[in-house]
Amino acid sequence: MINNENEQVNIAQDEVNLKEVLSPLWTRRWKIIIFTLLVSSVVAFHVSLLKHSYRATAILQIGSNKPTNTLSINDAFNEKSSASYEQIQTQYELLRSRKFAERVVSRLNLTEHEEFNSGKYNDKIQFLADRDKSLVTPSIGQVVGSFQGRLKISPIVETELVKISFTAYDPKLAKKVANQVGQTYLQYQDEIHSASKETTSQWLVDQLEELGKKLETSEQKLQAYRESEGIVDVKGVDGLIESELTELTSSLLKASKKEGDLKVTYQYIQKNKGNLTQLTDLQEINGKASYIQLRRSEEKIERKLNELSQRYGPKHPKRMSVEAELTSLRLNLEQHVKDLVIAIEKEYYSSAEKVKADTQRLNETKQSYLKVSRLKNKFSQLEREVETNKELYGNYLIRLKETDAMGNYKSNFYVRFIDKAITPKGPVAPNKTMAVILAFILSLGFISIIVILRELLMDTLNSRRKLENFNEAPILAILPKFKPKNKEEEKKQYYTDNRFIEAIRTLRTSLLFSHEKQPPKVIAVTSSVPNEGKSTVALELARSFSEMEKVLLIEADMRHPSVYKTLDLPAHRPGLSNLLAKTHQINECIVRDKNVKLDILTSGITPANPLAFLSMKRFNMLIKVFGNFYDRIIIETPPVNAVSDAVIISRLVDSVLYIVHGGKTKREQITTGLRLLRQVNAPIDGVIVNQSENIDTDKYQNKYYSETGNIIKLPMRKQG
Repeated sequence: MINNENEQVNIAQDEVNLKEVLSPLWTRRWKIIIFTLLVSSVVAFHVSLLKHSYRATAILQIGSNKPTNTLSINDAFNEKSSASYEQIQTQYELLRSRKFAERVVSRLNLTEHEEFNSGKYNDKIQFLADRDKSLVTPSIGQVVGSFQGRLKISPIVETELVKISFTAYDPKLAKKVANQVGQTYLQYQDEIHSASKETTSQWLVDQLEELGKKLETSEQKLQAYRESEGIVDVKGVDGLIESELTELTSSLLKASKKEGDLKVTYQYIQKNKGNLTQLTDLQEINGKASYIQLRRSEEKIERKLNELSQRYGPKHPKRMSVEAELTSLRLNLEQHVKDLVIAIEKEYYSSAEKVKADTQRLNETKQSYLKVSRLKNKFSQLEREVETNKELYGNYLIRLKETDAMGNYKSNFYVRFIDKAITPKGPVAPNKTMAVILAFILSLGFISIIVILRELLMDTLNSRRKLENFNEAPILAILPKFKPKNKEEEKKQYYTDNRFIEAIRTLRTSLLFSHEKQPPKVIAVTSSVPNEGKSTVALELARSFSEMEKVLLIEADMRHPSVYKTLDLPAHRPGLSNLLAKTHQINECIVRDKNVKLDILTSGITPANPLAFLSMKRFNMLIKVFGNFYDRIIIETPPVNAVSDAVIISRLVDSVLYIVHGGKTKREQITTGLRLLRQVNAPIDGVIVNQSENIDTDKYQNKYYSETGNIIKLPMRKQG
């Protein structure tokens, strides 16, 4: 629920801000409307002077075959290959080129045509028409520039069609030029084809002569090399050597593996030579069947000897016979191990010799293979050169015959008219309605942006946002800007604008209740600079107070008095300066307002030094004397930033009201004036924004305070 309320508050603030931004548009609506209508009228008048322009369009098809303007064999004669996107775009740019435009201008003799000798204005205003007419024939360059500006080449997307449009003041000329551009392009393609055909034929003849010499030279080199190296069938020899290399490599690998295996055994034997126990641990010995058979026989005799030892003594013939047999068997076993060791050593020596022999044969075969490979590579190179020259010679010979047989063949680009241009029935420009509407919209947008930016960039108190950010002094009241409805109201001495009167009453109420003890009795009204409306505010505030009490208004601005003008009094009647100079009495200087119960003391005769008059003790005593007779005294003072009069007076009053023009006074001026007053400890109550254009309750107040039958008009208080 709280979130919804916060969102509503934010939305409301956004609306207020938007209104403040757009309110200057409504305030200056008549200026905006007048500017917009003026610009629109100027544009409408200018457009009405322009000649009507007509546009004729021809449609041309540019096919997707490659042109013959290249010396490449395939590009020159392959009619079925599709043209690339870049080639098609090249044709479009060719149509737009200056050189192409010069051809069309020359063929139609456009330099002599009236179209390019007259301007864009019609004959409605004679001096414009005469000014546009050229007495000298324009140059080809000028005409071509104008021609290119009127010519438009527009490819139709995803098709081979292109629109050729030309805009002219003469509809017949527009049609003629659009068709001539297409015709010139067709003729240009024929010229390209003819020139390309002649160039290609001559080039082919030259190439054939050169290729014939190259072919003969390459064949002679091949034959000389074959004879010098005695080559019959290099491919067969190469195959035999490759097969031999494979066999030798395989044999060497096997021999090397066997040598590696025997080498470990051989090294073990050399290390443990003479130690039969260690030698018998070799797998190559104890794994032999003969060795295993001898070991089994030894074990059998040992068991038999063990049995006889248990039954007979050492000297028994059977036991001695078995012992002799065992000894003989062990000798045989030892000799057998030695024989096996010798056999292993011999096998190792044999494997090593075989590895050496195979390695030597493999190296010799490799050398033979490399020699044959070099012969083969050189032979193949010469052979390929001969074949390539033969193929090129044959192709160029065929192309030369095809070129001679082409006859009346047209350009490889398929170009033709799809639709020729016709005489346009109506103009395409100027579009008067659209021009005026566009001018109206642009001028309205332009002046609106200028007004809004001017208001936003002005460093004044002309918006609620700027008022909220103003912290130099409290804002007591915001007085609306108003204008008299007619001249009679302008001549009136009493303002009848309901919004202004109600704002003054609000200010009066604020002054009465803003002080804690008692409201200020002596009030000074000042401003930053002249023409901020302080005289009007002081007078209307005094009139508002006079509705309830006895009030005296003192005009202390003796330099530029203005109250006498408002009250329609003589300019040189006695006033404040006369009282201070003791030339007149009080009853001669004070005047009574005809509309309300208000006494007014005008400035009187302007003295040579007003500041000296206001600095007199007599002025302070005069205010105290008046305080005994009046409930409220309001003193209008000169601007603070202009002279020091207001600073002197501010020390003698109970409250200072600072008037600010909402649309003119800059914040720097306000800050400077307030600082001067604060330097003398002036009792500043706050700032009153005058002539404000951002009052949110305009409509409501106008309706609420309108003079309708439900408002009772009370009689004016009698003057005492």
